[in-house]
Amino acid sequence: MNINTIFQPEEKSTVTGKTFFVDTKELRTAEPFKSLFPIREDVLARITADMKQHGFDSARPITVWAGHRFTVVDGHTRLLAATKLGISGVPIVIREFADENKALEYAINSQRNRRNLTDAELLRCLSELDKRKKTGHSKDNTERGKSSERTARLLGVSRTKIERLRSIADHATETIKLAVLSGDLSAHRAYVITMEARRMNDCDGMDEFKAARLAALEKNICKVIRERADLELIRHPDIRYADSEIHALKGRIISRLSKELGKLKEGN
Repeated sequence: MNINTIFQPEEKSTVTGKTFFVDTKELRTAEPFKSLFPIREDVLARITADMKQHGFDSARPITVWAGHRFTVVDGHTRLLAATKLGISGVPIVIREFADENKALEYAINSQRNRRNLTDAELLRCLSELDKRKKTGHSKDNTERGKSSERTARLLGVSRTKIERLRSIADHATETIKLAVLSGDLSAHRAYVITMEARRMNDCDGMDEFKAARLAALEKNICKVIRERADLELIRHPDIRYADSEIHALKGRIISRLSKELGKLKEGN
């Protein structure tokens, strides 16, 4: 069926939400929906194989945006599978959205309801949503917090996760962003790297950063010594050392520790 025969502007209420079969070639893919959730080869192969055996499942029609040249909002993988198999007619459901942001939210919600979104997908979705904010990020903490909460609910993650993803989007290097988007780097690791780089580049915060790193180093060294001493007691419960022997051991440890920690000095 030709799209023009099932939809006229004055007939929105009669076709919106209903399913129709249309020529595959009449459907249009476009940004931001086209690459919001890149098609996964393994998923495409699985859907193609199932579609080849059972046909296109009309219970899961492709969602298109009415009045926008019937742009596909959700169902890109199913559409590609049908195209690869030479299926000429596919089921679509027509939806009306107030604007692109609402259509984008619908697409995100549809994917989120099917599965957990990856870090790459979360970052891509957040970037697209933030692009469409008229005034950008508010400097007011209350408003910024409300924005993060709304976005967190939409994406199905915590507010903290959204704020960290936003820090990556705003402050990470392009290399770090690309690594997250390609799935080579987790959002958590990217956030840690980005924040450490920012602290190191901030002269006012350098002393605090160095103090924090030294405190962590001290804690870890003490933890190793404690664990090794506990292990010694477990392995040799009957052996006890004299004060002179402990004193000599401490001297040797301090000497070796001074040598190793000396590598951290400026100019080395």
